Amino acid sequence: MSNFAKIDVANIVVASPAERALKVLSVAVYAFSAIVSLGAFVYGLLIARFRPSIWRSSIFRVLVAAQMLNFIRFVIRPIAVYTKTNVDIACRISLFLNNATTMLPVNLCIYCVIYLQLVVFHNVSPERRWPRVVLLTFSVLVSLVPISMYLFLDPSMADVDSFCNLRKIPSRKQYIFIICVLAMWEYLAGAVGIISVLALGYKIVKARRKTKVAFLESTQQKGSTAATNCSASAELLQQTLLSTIWFPITPILSLWLNILLLTVGYYTKRVYMPLEFLNVILLALQSFFLGIALVINPSVRCVYAAWTRQRRREKEEQDDSQGQTDTAESERALYRPRSMESLTLDEMARSPAFI
Repeated sequence: MSNFAKIDVANIVVASPAERALKVLSVAVYAFSAIVSLGAFVYGLLIARFRPSIWRSSIFRVLVAAQMLNFIRFVIRPIAVYTKTNVDIACRISLFLNNATTMLPVNLCIYCVIYLQLVVFHNVSPERRWPRVVLLTFSVLVSLVPISMYLFLDPSMADVDSFCNLRKIPSRKQYIFIICVLAMWEYLAGAVGIISVLALGYKIVKARRKTKVAFLESTQQKGSTAATNCSASAELLQQTLLSTIWFPITPILSLWLNILLLTVGYYTKRVYMPLEFLNVILLALQSFFLGIALVINPSVRCVYAAWTRQRRREKEEQDDSQGQTDTAESERALYRPRSMESLTLDEMARSPAFI
């Protein structure tokens, strides 16, 4: 079901098996997505608890916040889609919150890509605060300002008497309204993400080639130390590419099909159930890929590796301590005097007390 309206299955009598199956699948996907995002959020908090210094990473903070926003989205979404109400202000707030929690994680992902470009290839110091503030402010404004029109514009601009009555198959006026308020900004986020990742990938591949040449020269001229530094630089570039390639996938997978659904409905004047099912499945993938973006982040992976090593070391020390304790107990048991009650008759006869 599309992000754009709240009518969907709520305001019609669900009669066909396909519509009933779509409703069941949607609820299951919302629950799954909320659980995945909440799990990723808790994982991020555990990582930060083990290594509090990771909070200094701007991208880590943004990714953790995106998990919570995505969780809130999939808590609000079933309420927005399936709750019946005829109160216009309630529908306005519901539409605003549903789409705000949709757009904010998407634009925060694009923020991560652009900020990495500035740091890695334009030598912007991570200690400088103004690039982060400017980018983050722009991301939030692009997410919230267009969809705030749901709160302030008259419903007649969408060709309805109330935002509770947005149609599944839109009229021309409603189609243009949704394209201007929401859809074009979803396309913009995905397009910027694709361009940024392609530019980042091109520069990383180019830098890796130069690093490879420097690696060979260093091995021949300067010995293993310089060669190791070159190899470490190449590994860092590869990790950077792998950690950013997931960011534009989120808006492309989860939002672009919504626009296709809206456009197909507008031009054909009918609902295509296979596309509706595909759209619901892609919604589940958004939480999955957003969680991956957090888990494979290089800073998070380093902290997790350190935590794993510490747990393994503590377990080994505990096992060694337990082994030493067991050995000491066994040795004491060998030399512990036995009570008369525990002796056999032969042992009692040979004991000094009976001689």
